[in-house]
Amino acid sequence: MLTQGIKKVKELKYRGITVEGDFNFYNKVGFETSSKYEIYPTSGYPLEDPRCMMCQETFPGSLTDIEGYVVYDMYYNA
Repeated sequence: MLTQGIKKVKELKYRGITVEGDFNFYNKVGFETSSKYEIYPTSGYPLEDPRCMMCQETFPGSLTDIEGYVVYDMYYNA
């Protein structure tokens, strides 16, 4: 299912994908720690390990000029 999702995101021409989870697993399918792209989690929702937030470019260089923080406000408003 993950590979189908990645394929669909690429077909739709999105620039990248962000996931959170076991970095040992996601590294195997092409994801890299998000801090490599200067994309960071906010402190609003603590991760077990900062490496758990990961990104994947959909084409080479697609995240080059992207940077910032993922905001977790939705968890507090649910």
